[in-house]
Amino acid sequence: MNVIVRVACVTICLLSFGCSSEMAKRSAYESLQNMEQMDCQKNPGSRCPEKQNYDDYQRSLNKRSEPAK
Repeated sequence: MNVIVRVACVTICLLSFGCSSEMAKRSAYESLQNMEQMDCQKNPGSRCPEKQNYDDYQRSLNKRSEPAK
C-alpha cells in the first residue's frame, strides 16, 4: 500500500508540472524499480530481481502484444 501511495504522489506531481504522460510513466516505473531494490536490500537472504530499464520494459510489453507467427 505504501508503494502505491508513493507512486501516486510522484505521478500527480509530474503531471501537475506539465510533464508528458510518457515522462510520468517512465518516472513512476523507475521509482518502483528503486523501491524494489531498496526493499530487497533490507532482506539480505532474498533474491533480488534484476533491474530492467524503462525502454527494455516497453519493448518486452510490445513483444507480448504482437500476434504469434
